[in-house]
Amino acid sequence: MGDINNYRPSTHSIKIINIKKYQLEVKKMEKLNSFYEKFPGSYIAYIGFIFSVVFMSIAIILYNDPSFTIFTHYISDLGASTRDSALFWNISMIFTVPIRLLFGFYILKFLEKRGANKKTIKITAYFMVISAIGTTFIALNPHDISRLFHLLGAFTYFIGVVVIQINISRMELKVENIPKYLPLVGFIVVACYLLFLGFEISELISESFKLLACFFEWMAFFSLMAWLVLHGYYTQVAK
Repeated sequence: MGDINNYRPSTHSIKIINIKKYQLEVKKMEKLNSFYEKFPGSYIAYIGFIFSVVFMSIAIILYNDPSFTIFTHYISDLGASTRDSALFWNISMIFTVPIRLLFGFYILKFLEKRGANKKTIKITAYFMVISAIGTTFIALNPHDISRLFHLLGAFTYFIGVVVIQINISRMELKVENIPKYLPLVGFIVVACYLLFLGFEISELISESFKLLACFFEWMAFFSLMAWLVLHGYYTQVAK
């Protein structure tokens, strides 16, 4: 008997495994294509925008604080366990995760058909899943109960969004016939998130930076909503 520790799979076995993996990926893509044929991805963008804005507005009302402004409160404050908005806001965050993933994958398929780099598309898809996991962590761990896990989720989401936006914007700049305002909005989203992170870290030094940290978190949300609508519209009218 040969030493099992020295066992190496044959080239033929590796080929069979790779073929099965490829066939599984093809089946998944076929199901996704079938879904998009019945329900265009651009509509998913509009739904995501409407749900996000409506959920945000209701959560702010439920928060019930006259002093609430984009300069004094973080978005995550809406999910604080001591507020009436907590349950609604956290559930709504989880609810929007599959919507964002579906549109994200649709954008990647849209770019792939126009010759975008397949390796970048694959990496971006992974980060979309990572970002979705981060969002779920944020929703399940209010910052006033489980701050460590909340921050872990926020950091995961942050990294995911920044990588996604940079990759998509770079691909859009290289693909022909895509209007330049689309990648521009993507880079604005990245800038807002980076400024938010920078000022939030600076808040550890001085409380005076909280005003700017809160503001740019909200700007990141608003710019992301603009990105969503503009991409939804363009993918709807593009031939």
